[in-house]
Amino acid sequence: YYLTDCEIEILRTHIEAIVAEIPSNTDVIELGCGSLRKTELLLDALNRERTGVTYYAIDVMPQPLHKSMAKLAPRFANISFSALCGTYDEVLPRLRKSARPKTVLWLGSSIGNLHTPDVVEFLTKISQNVMTANDAILIGMDKQKPTDVIMHAYHDSLGITAKFELNILPHINQLVAGYVAQQSGSNSKEAVNNLFDMKNFRYVGIYDDKIGRHDAFLEACEDVVVRWPCGIAAQVKDICGSDEDVTIKRGDRLYVESAYKYSNSAAEVLAQATGLTFSATWISSRDYYMLNMFRKPQAAMTHVPLPLPVSFNKWS
Repeated sequence: YYLTDCEIEILRTHIEAIVAEIPSNTDVIELGCGSLRKTELLLDALNRERTGVTYYAIDVMPQPLHKSMAKLAPRFANISFSALCGTYDEVLPRLRKSARPKTVLWLGSSIGNLHTPDVVEFLTKISQNVMTANDAILIGMDKQKPTDVIMHAYHDSLGITAKFELNILPHINQLVAGYVAQQSGSNSKEAVNNLFDMKNFRYVGIYDDKIGRHDAFLEACEDVVVRWPCGIAAQVKDICGSDEDVTIKRGDRLYVESAYKYSNSAAEVLAQATGLTFSATWISSRDYYMLNMFRKPQAAMTHVPLPLPVSFNKWS
């Protein structure tokens, strides 16, 4: 999977130019920081070149978040660290009142997992509720490339991607089992451990080169019957309208996620859709991946709502 290497290459090659866009006495806010492996390169440069920087790391997983912060904080004496655990809706309002300049980091390829209307809605919310005039947001965007490169990345010979996608099923089992045990006051989770059996599914990926989107599915290898445990029957009925067993026929596919790939003009289109200003871009040497910086303009323009395209490739 090429993306992480491409992103690290950009940060190493263009770190001076990127830091030049971030002033001293600023708040750097990272959405979904993960292990901080890539962010470490940026923090190292900010620690050398800037003063008064506060870094806010946002993630939903408390243990990895605090472990990463505890490892990095002692290394960068010129940066203040703050770990914020929760969803974006829970955490971002805490940063709304800060009058300091802000740079938001949305690295990796998280933007590609959202459909176009959701991207516009999310970034508009960030702009309106977190950013003030001239604040920046740095967004990682996976570029469109030949189909064989995309397919190889998502269908690696070691089967890492397949294992990753299939791991959704035991994770669902674990969540449901924990909930049922909690509701019943029991410590046993055995009753629902096989709600979904990984052996009954295989990973399938499809790439649409016209809109630049890879879709991931789990396909049933045989007929599967999902029997809901009594402990969640009421919730299933509320969501689905019925708590009856569900039959998944052989060949039926469960949709998992999409990953959009972006054209060269996507950043300008995204700026037009959200009211942000596209200010800078850095592209990997193989032209596989790009980091794009956007800023909130001094005076927000009034935008007439436009019909959104399926992807940011074209705009009319």
